[in-house]
Amino acid sequence: MSTKTIIVLFLAVIVGVGAVLTASGMSGNSTFSRCMNIGNALDAPKDIPWDVEMKKVYFDQIKMAGFDCVRLPVRFSDYAKDQPDYVLEESFMKEIDGYIDYALRLGLVVILDMHHFVEMMDSPDQYSDVYLAVWKQLAARYQSYPEQLVFELLNEPSGQLKGELWNRYLMEAVIVIRKTNKNRTVIVGPDQYNSIDGLDHLVLPKDNHLMVTFHFYEPNTFTFQGNPYHAGFEHLNNISWTGTPEEKQKLRVRFTAVKQWADRHGVRVFLGEFGANQNAPAESRILWTKAVRELAEEMGFSWSYWELCSAFGIMDAKTLAWDRNMLNALIQPK
Repeated sequence: MSTKTIIVLFLAVIVGVGAVLTASGMSGNSTFSRCMNIGNALDAPKDIPWDVEMKKVYFDQIKMAGFDCVRLPVRFSDYAKDQPDYVLEESFMKEIDGYIDYALRLGLVVILDMHHFVEMMDSPDQYSDVYLAVWKQLAARYQSYPEQLVFELLNEPSGQLKGELWNRYLMEAVIVIRKTNKNRTVIVGPDQYNSIDGLDHLVLPKDNHLMVTFHFYEPNTFTFQGNPYHAGFEHLNNISWTGTPEEKQKLRVRFTAVKQWADRHGVRVFLGEFGANQNAPAESRILWTKAVRELAEEMGFSWSYWELCSAFGIMDAKTLAWDRNMLNALIQPK
């Protein structure tokens, strides 16, 4: 028996791997249903700004539009991995504090998401100490915060971080967090980029305050068409999605698989990312977004659109004006 296997079995005894969870035991104060991602901002590499400048006014716009939650993707790893003892840079953390505090005062649930830890995906064992050190610090820093602050362990585990290895590290992170945050909602997702297919490999600790996330961009040729950051999709264009019975059935089959998995494990589901980028035909983009949102709600999933004001965005960052058709596809007009 390998050392890693022994560690996993030991942790399983402590945490109770694979036990069925009861929804009634989950925290109600962190309940949310309609969420917006603020991407391409705090998840950019350190000292390399991307196209979204982070602003507190975004939270105001999100709240007024009818969302009850904001997901904050943050590249914490860049502010810890090269520091002594992996201590997060305090100036950066004070900035994060300010955004969290502001959003909470508005009455928004805040999902603090560890995003773009690419080194962990490539070399999990080499960077696992950084990963756990960051979560130990975040858990201690925010232990007195209200339960409307939610932790998401890691965005889109992929590469070498998969299967048993990811199950091991997610379990260790939950143990670290629970030392200081007994009841805080913690979001965890499967490997293969939080894909539906990755659920078959996901093993959950016994914990009444877990929520499972998945991401959905199917069909990829439609949602990522013309996207220069996805090899093979750069030159795709004019690919439509019209909501035919066959197209809608494909969505339903995929979401039903998630629903059945979640019911077997007694865990809440969060559709943490879905979206079609602005290169997609406008009417098709609206139809697809509405169809996915409605199906998520039918299944009882909370959801979060990707994203506010970049390539997949539905708000102009300069004017703060919403694409009303897209907003209405997400938030049903009263």
